[in-house]
Order: sequence, then structure tokens, then C-alpha cells
Amino acid sequence: MTPLFGKLFGPRGASAIARARGAELRGDLAEAAGLFAEAGRLDDAARVTILRGDAEADPTVRRNHYAQAAATAPETSPVRAEARKKRALVTVAVAADAPLTESLRNDLLAAAQELEDLGEDARAVEAYACARDIDGQMRVLARAGDIERLDALLQAQQGLEREARAGKHAYEEFRVLVASGRRAEAAALARASEDDALRERGRALEVRRVTGSVVYATVSGRSVAIVLGERVVIGRAPEVSGGDAGLGAIWVPSTALSRRHVEIQRRGGVVVVRDLGSRNGTTIRGLSLAGDATVGDGIELRLGGDVPLVVRAGGELPNAVAIEIGGSRYLAPLGPALLGVGRWRLERGGEDWGELVTDDEPPAFAGELRLSARVALLAGDRFATERGGEAQLVMEKR
Repeated sequence: MTPLFGKLFGPRGASAIARARGAELRGDLAEAAGLFAEAGRLDDAARVTILRGDAEADPTVRRNHYAQAAATAPETSPVRAEARKKRALVTVAVAADAPLTESLRNDLLAAAQELEDLGEDARAVEAYACARDIDGQMRVLARAGDIERLDALLQAQQGLEREARAGKHAYEEFRVLVASGRRAEAAALARASEDDALRERGRALEVRRVTGSVVYATVSGRSVAIVLGERVVIGRAPEVSGGDAGLGAIWVPSTALSRRHVEIQRRGGVVVVRDLGSRNGTTIRGLSLAGDATVGDGIELRLGGDVPLVVRAGGELPNAVAIEIGGSRYLAPLGPALLGVGRWRLERGGEDWGELVTDDEPPAFAGELRLSARVALLAGDRFATERGGEAQLVMEKR
């Protein structure tokens, strides 16, 4: 009896096979696989190792068992093909719930190639899709003659390419709008986009926008707080709608004041102050204010018997009055907020964006870039009257 024949069919070989089968019946698959391998029954050893993989919940352990089975089984064995298939499918299943890293993509491509070699075309296409390999999907579908799915894939790819071009166009349009000063339009474009990254850029832009009726700026080297509006309301919590560009507001955190205490406006070319029916009243030189008080060169009042208010004619801006209250000083143009730089002026635009309107007299420049005649303002903006020139207007955020 030759050594190999004795090993396979002699008493010791028969005993090993019998013990292997007994271990398999008992569910001791690790021992069964080892005994089958000892007896030279590599197909059975690989088969039992596949069963060990099937019984595992951890996909990594399961894949390792399938890899061991593929390495154990003879080259042409159907068991080896089954082990290779199961190993590849576990890789694809794991990828469905994991981010596509470079390492995972390489594993997927190897699994897809293995499935393709095994003739598992449908599963190979799935693996290539997980790896985002369009060429691999199209190659397998073309070889399999699956024209319907190939056409669908081509159409989907063309759609993705159109979306990519549209997305690139949207990014470029967003960039141009921001750079030219049309920031409100850029923010609206981003909000309407289905691209998460572009929407995030829009949100970051809106965080920096200059908004509200009080804007802070440095004009020709002087730091000022400008109250935009033809009328200015002062109070503890004056409600000013963003849609009412003609009304500005100054908040003073004092319980002595009513929510809307006094109003300042220009009437017939004369600046006047009027109490709005406040709870604690307004006094001038110790007397209650009844009706309008003319500002003239200047006027001092006391709001609610506690908070002093000073309104003076003249100021750092053309046609503006200076308002001093609560330790702060404001400039109120009570009309167009002229900056004294050509025809430059500040306005409140749509959605309460602060805007610089230049009428291009002179044009505004941000560095080397010439801006549009109406610029939606962002904190940190610096505007010059010539390309690369010294900033005449700097927007601040407080």
C-alpha cells in the first residue's frame, strides 16, 4: 500500500475521516476542518470552513473564514469558487454601511473582479457600483448583453454629468455674485440649491451680512454708528419690521422707557422729536413734552424721568443729526445716508440687507475688483474709490 493510499484509505485515514465527520455532526467545525485536512480531504476541510463562516455574525471574521476556505480548496474545486464568491459578497455587504475610503474602494474593486471572474455578473455590477466604478459596470453589462441596464446606466451617468456641470456653473455664479457685491443674490442662489456644500457657503455668507437699521462703519477714517431710516424710534424694545426701510430704531435697555418711547424725524426740513405716548413721559427742561420739540442746533431731553437724550444738528455725515443716549452716539441722516464720498450712500435693501449704493459716482473697488453700483454689505468689507486705493468705507460688525 503506497503512503498516500494508506493515508487516505488505511485505518488511520479512515479513522481521521470518521472523527472529522463526528466532529462536524457535533457542531465542532474547527476540529472537523482540521481532521479533514489531516486526512487529505481538502474539499471537505474547505466546505466545513465555509460553514464556520456562515455561522459567524462578525463580517470580518466571516470573510476570514471564507478566505481560508478559498486557500484550502483545490484550484478547480467548486467549493473554492463558492468560498471566493462568499468572500467577495461579504466585502460588498460591509461597504453598504461604511464610508467609501480608498482602502475600502480597493477591496471592493478586488471583490468585483473576483465576482466577474466567477461569472456572477449581476453581483459584479453591484460591487463596481459600490466602488463608484462606472467603467467596470458598463464592461460587465456589455459582456453580459444586458442592453437595457447598460442604457439605463449610460443615461444615469449623463444625468450626473449634467448635474456636475450645473453644479460647477452654480458655484461659479455664486463666486461671481459675491465678488461683484451682489451678495443677497448669491445667498438666495445658495438657499435654492440642492448642493449641501453650496448651501453651507450661503449660510456662511449670511452670517457676515450687515443687517438691521443700525450699521457700524468707518467712513473716511471716522468710526460711526449710522441709523438708517427717514424716522428713528427710540425705546426699550422698538419693533422695526425688516420690510420697513424708512424706519430706524435705537434700543435702550432701561425699564424707565416704554417699548417705543420717542420718535425723531424731519418734517418740512426741520428735525423734531415727539413722544409716542410713553408710560413715564418725556421732559425738556423739567417740563413734560407735549407735541413736537424742534431740535434746532441741539436739544436735551430726559426719557422716563431717568435716561438723558441729546439730539444735535450737524454731524460727521452730510445732513445727519447726532443722537447721544445710553452712553452711545449715533448719526441719523433722517433720509438718504450720504457718506460724503461722491454719491455714495447707505440704504436698507431687500431682506434687511444693508447696501452701499454708489451710482458709480465714483465706482467702488474692493482691492483690484470693481463692484456693482449696488453692493449688499458684509462685515469686513473695505471699499475704495480707485483700484487698489485706500479704503474710504469699512464695514464693521458688532
